[in-house]
Amino acid sequence: MRVLMLLAFGLCLTAAGPAAAQDDEAARRLVLAEQYLELTQGASLRKTLEGYFEEAFAKSEAPAEQRDWLTENMSAAFDAAMQATFADLTDDVAEIFTVQELEALVAFFDTPMGHSITGKSFELGVRLQAAMAPHLIAAFTQLGEKYCARFECPAAEGGQTGKPAD
Repeated sequence: MRVLMLLAFGLCLTAAGPAAAQDDEAARRLVLAEQYLELTQGASLRKTLEGYFEEAFAKSEAPAEQRDWLTENMSAAFDAAMQATFADLTDDVAEIFTVQELEALVAFFDTPMGHSITGKSFELGVRLQAAMAPHLIAAFTQLGEKYCARFECPAAEGGQTGKPAD
């Protein structure tokens, strides 16, 4: 009887082992995901954004007090939004990457080279958006024209339809 109880207990432990290991791995992935997001989007991004807002508002004709207020408050608002976004994304990052990938990402982005790339990535993103904007406007304008050529669209003024005669 004792042998059967020990065998049953051993089977229970063995069955719980993979589940416990999966839980440990999931917890590790979450911790690493948080570290990765902080390294790539945290303090470095905050510093870059503050400089970006200072530069943008310095070009404004607003009084210095207003520019300073806007810089400080815009940075704080953006930081709060980013923190909420990181909280939302942590599970996704942990799901997408393996433990090994997250460890490699954290190890890299925690180096001077990783910090440099992180800072430059934001600048590249800003430039990407600026370069892409006119192309998106042109593409969506053409798409809208094609749509209205195919389907009935209300005209911008006068309430007439934008569908051409066949």
